[in-house]
Amino acid sequence: MDIYSSVVQKQLGKNSKPDKEKKNEKQGKSRNKKVVHDLFVQGTNDSSIVSKRSVEILYNDVEASNSKPFFHHFVKKSPRRTPVINRGYWIRMKSIRMAIEKIIEQQPPEQRINIINLGCGYDPLPFQLLDEEKFQHRNLYCIDVDFPELIDYKSQMIRMAPELTTLIGPQLCDSESKIAPGVVIRTTNYATMGCDLTNRKLYCEQLDSFKANSPSTTNIFIAEVSLAYMTPETANPIIETSSTFSNSHFLILEQLLPAGENHPFGKRMIHHFNKMEAPLQCVHTYPTIADQINRFRKLGYNHVNAKDLLACWDLVPNDIKLKVKNVEAFDEWEEFIFFGHHYINLHATNQPNVTVYAEKNCELYPQMKSAATEYTVQYQNELPVNAQRKFHSCLGFPNASFLTCGIQQSRLSDTIQLKLSTDNDAVIQVPTDFKARVGATSIDTRSGSYLVGGRRIPGAGMDEVWKLHRVKANHYTWELKSPLLSGRVKHTAACINEEDILIFGGSDGETFEYYSNESNIWFKLDYSSDSIFLKGLESSKLVVLDTTNEIYLLGGMIYDPAGGFDFSSTVYQVELDLESKKVFLTEIVKHKSLARYGFNVVTTGSKILVIGGVGKTLYCQNDTIVEVDIDTKKVASVRINESLWRKSPVFVGSDVISRKSLNQSWIIGGGVVCYGFGSVWGGIVSINFGEQPSERIEFQ
Repeated sequence: MDIYSSVVQKQLGKNSKPDKEKKNEKQGKSRNKKVVHDLFVQGTNDSSIVSKRSVEILYNDVEASNSKPFFHHFVKKSPRRTPVINRGYWIRMKSIRMAIEKIIEQQPPEQRINIINLGCGYDPLPFQLLDEEKFQHRNLYCIDVDFPELIDYKSQMIRMAPELTTLIGPQLCDSESKIAPGVVIRTTNYATMGCDLTNRKLYCEQLDSFKANSPSTTNIFIAEVSLAYMTPETANPIIETSSTFSNSHFLILEQLLPAGENHPFGKRMIHHFNKMEAPLQCVHTYPTIADQINRFRKLGYNHVNAKDLLACWDLVPNDIKLKVKNVEAFDEWEEFIFFGHHYINLHATNQPNVTVYAEKNCELYPQMKSAATEYTVQYQNELPVNAQRKFHSCLGFPNASFLTCGIQQSRLSDTIQLKLSTDNDAVIQVPTDFKARVGATSIDTRSGSYLVGGRRIPGAGMDEVWKLHRVKANHYTWELKSPLLSGRVKHTAACINEEDILIFGGSDGETFEYYSNESNIWFKLDYSSDSIFLKGLESSKLVVLDTTNEIYLLGGMIYDPAGGFDFSSTVYQVELDLESKKVFLTEIVKHKSLARYGFNVVTTGSKILVIGGVGKTLYCQNDTIVEVDIDTKKVASVRINESLWRKSPVFVGSDVISRKSLNQSWIIGGGVVCYGFGSVWGGIVSINFGEQPSERIEFQ
């Protein structure tokens, strides 16, 4: 147990005893309740600091090979976190550093710069800044502020670490500088300060002792998920008071609910902090970036702008992104993007002509009109435990449907029947060499269904191709076919001419490949000389319209070996010349709502329904599902009804089966790990074109 955990437990034990000195028992209980709440809030620091230590161990050399580690002075245990948590904490810390550095760069050379970390916990940010070579000639003064008990213990740790005491220098005595109440350590460049931030008079007195009101001082206040646990009535006066100091800047990083409390990530996040007995108190009042910007403007800051953490990831130079990519295998973009949309990094200031985020925050696209076609989208039921999974594949026959592979707690290799009332029970033979995998692509043809590619470990696509076919009535078996020319994962495929297969894309920038069923071979297709040349796309979708047999390609992450991060917002028509082995692309429709990753598609006539996935905006009730009309070249909204939205449907990591004879489709499964908050899982959602769904999925 580290020193922090022990102090929390000690304080909890102390405050659980009855206080006989209280004049009023009700007041005593109220005070104890506040103390216990404060300790649970302090407890969130324990998990956070361990996660940051995990990032430091792995990513410390990303930007400079000689960067010193500092977290180990405050946290002794160092379990390795998952890649998505590591990357989440990396961008969280990086976004704050980028903002601080941008403010410092715009200050006069001789300006004193107070960096005041409100609710600092055991974060070693001051030592990182003071050790930074480019700030050696800057007049930085770092002030750590938190609960008095935590500051006492942090100060003890600092005094026991020669590396830290050398960096900050000796303690100043009263004769050298007036020591304000609550200040434990005070040197020429660093201080620790215990403070109840709700005590405005003490807060101002303490900061006055650090020249915070001097015109020659710039004050940078940082609140990294610290004010989030206070009610707005408590937190807002702290922000307002901070705005009164000279050349004040406020950086706040805390949670958002941009798609409301029924979004699966948002709901899981709220549940997590409630369970920790440290509920988020401000996010319900300020759920969006626009709400937070208006909040700070009303509290005394003239210039306010903000980004969510996904937009902050966009601001990271591409060469740094590449270095981050090379640290550890990472294949959780859906989860990282969900996380990024639920955290804000806001900069507010009353100092003119200092900018952190140059571009104003605005919507990616205006609200769309509703689709004219009537769709009935309904939640049917949860998946049984053995069928619950994500990044799996669904396979469809005229009178049978199946679910295979994917991941739950581990990768899966089973094949399960998805049974309608008119289907007979199926017997499925799975060979012993049929391996577990995720991120494969399935294609239904006239003679059977194919499972193409996938992966067992991140970054290593498989070249295996399997065909599930019926050997006799209600009996199905897997057969290994000719392998791909190279392994692929998160690619897309479509059935051509009833029996052949066209595939495109993947995580390594692959383009078009074609499978001839007659010759049982794969061959590459090149772009014709007059075609649009398209980089590879990851998690895009190929679609063949039933009415015309026309082929379309849409969505996906644009492959960029230089580290760029963007999505395709274009629908392309794909034309094939198999004799010359050429492909020709034409741009048909372009709309920013189509710039998404990890989505599903369903077709009806000339219309393509684009369902779920993630992108540079967080999809909500109005745009989680959109309709692309190929004939009119229009994109429209298919609004999710309230009943379904309250179920928090997970349209990520899912797959689709369709029965054209019933004019009905089903979105099956899916799920995401919500940062460090736990997992959410998808169920079965039916889509019917016009009428109420008539069939439900059952399991053997």
